[in-house]
Amino acid sequence: MIAALGCPTPARYTEVRPGLSCERATRVAYRTLLALGYTVTNVVVASPERAGGVTGTKTGADGQPRTGRVVITCDARGAVLQPVEDALVPDYEFSRGFGYSFKELVQRPDVEEPRAALGLQVLVHAISREEATLDLGGPPTAAGFLPVRVTIRNNTDRAVAFDPERLELVDGQNAAPLADSAATAALASGAAGDRVRTQLLGARRIPAQTTVTGFLVFPAGDYREARLTIEDVETGEGEGFVAPLR
Repeated sequence: MIAALGCPTPARYTEVRPGLSCERATRVAYRTLLALGYTVTNVVVASPERAGGVTGTKTGADGQPRTGRVVITCDARGAVLQPVEDALVPDYEFSRGFGYSFKELVQRPDVEEPRAALGLQVLVHAISREEATLDLGGPPTAAGFLPVRVTIRNNTDRAVAFDPERLELVDGQNAAPLADSAATAALASGAAGDRVRTQLLGARRIPAQTTVTGFLVFPAGDYREARLTIEDVETGEGEGFVAPLR
C-alpha cells in the first residue's frame, strides 16, 4: 500500500505526463529510484481505480536512513507523479533528483537489452520481487527460488548453441539452473508463473543475426555474476562469458 505520508511537495516538483500509461509511469518511477541509489521496498502499480507508487530507502551522506516515495495517480489522459519528502523541514533534494532522473529515463526503453552491433553478447538479469510485480504481474516462483532472464544476441554470421547446463551463477559457491520438472515445480501458480513456464530456456541453436530471450530458475541466493559457455555450431568451439548479474 502506498500512502502519501510526509511533507507535501510544491507543485513545481510534480511530474504531469499526458499520454503516459499507469503501468509505464510506475515502471519508470521504479527505475528512477534505483538510479538515485535507493533500494526499492514497495511497488504498487497505479491504475485509474487506485493510486499507486514506489517507495525506497537508502543511507544519506550523514549516515542516516532516507526514504524516497512517489505517489502516482492516473487516468485515460495520462499520469501524475508526486514525490513525497520524509523530512519535517525538507530541502526537496529528493524531489529535484527524482524530477531530473525521471525526465531522462522516461525517454529510454524500459528493458535494457545488449546493444552490441557486432559479435556475440549476453545479458543475465535476476528479477527482483518488485520487477516481477511490474513485468509479470506478480511473483513467478515459489519462495526460495530466483527467476533469471537471459538474453543472447548473436550478431555474427555463424549459428551458435546455448545449453543451460553450461551456465552457472556465482556467489560463494556455484549454482546451476533447475532443469525440467524441478524448474516447473518451482514456478508459482497464476499468470506470472505461466508466462515464465512458457518461456523457459532449454538447449537450443541460435541462428546468425538472431536474439533469444527467456527465463531460467535458480535456487535463491545473493549471486554476483553469471558464467557460461556458448558453442560455435560449425566448429564445436566454445566461447566463455562472465556476465555481471544485473
